[in-house]
Amino acid sequence: MTALPIVGQTVTTARVNVRQGAASTSAPVLRTLEPGTAVPVVALVVGTAVQGNAHWFQTGQNGYVWSGGCGPFTPAPAPSPAVPVVVDLYHGDAVASFAQAKAAGLRGVIHKATTGQSGTDPAYAQRRSAARAAGLLWGAYHWGTAAPADKQVENFLATAQPDNDTLVALDFEPDKGNQMTLDGARQFLQGVRDKLGRRAVLYSGSLIKSQLGTTKDAFFGAHRLWLAQYGSQPSVQASWSTYWLWQYTDGTDGPDPKACPGIPGDSAGKLDCDHYQGGEDQLAAEWAS
Repeated sequence: MTALPIVGQTVTTARVNVRQGAASTSAPVLRTLEPGTAVPVVALVVGTAVQGNAHWFQTGQNGYVWSGGCGPFTPAPAPSPAVPVVVDLYHGDAVASFAQAKAAGLRGVIHKATTGQSGTDPAYAQRRSAARAAGLLWGAYHWGTAAPADKQVENFLATAQPDNDTLVALDFEPDKGNQMTLDGARQFLQGVRDKLGRRAVLYSGSLIKSQLGTTKDAFFGAHRLWLAQYGSQPSVQASWSTYWLWQYTDGTDGPDPKACPGIPGDSAGKLDCDHYQGGEDQLAAEWAS
């Protein structure tokens, strides 16, 4: 028999026999299925022709069902990725091997570079070299505070040292007692664009939604959105039609995958993981654009 491996299911449209061991009307009848029965399929097989049709579906129990008694084949959904496409880190996250993470399927790392006017992440520079040596895309983010926006831009660019291949991002999230204002975020993003000639990515979730409400803001909407929302149903503020990256889990809340080989995460084993909707080549092309 000639077999084409496929994975999915079909549904019977007539009363059909499941033949055991061969796609043939002379093979023993394993059981009989009534119309409307869902049948798992592992291969499409060429066997004995019935009414001019020689195609049979092979089931997972080494049974064979004539395709003429079935509806269309429905492929099984693609499996979820074993690891996230992108992770975001800071010095409190442990890293054992960027090379192991890359081999497992990770494609990009966005690392904290700075906080406010003078804070810096001590792990940034060393991890940048290690991640790039492993062939990973590299990005830098700045945690925004209430400090003057121009001073924050200076601190970020001096520490991150972004080249043309480095993604740059503003982390705009709640920070009690030291909150970056919406105007501060505008000034920071504009300052980065003035210095680099390209727009930073905006990381935000509940804060940008509460600050903008239902307003469509053309300035913020012109920046790619890195959405922070743990769960399976992402929703974006009205200034965007969709997210560019989606931080879907902090390693505890949200869907799988929540872990990445080679990057254990923080002291509790939690790791921020991010989803990208396109393919690997598209991610690389858009990364630092």
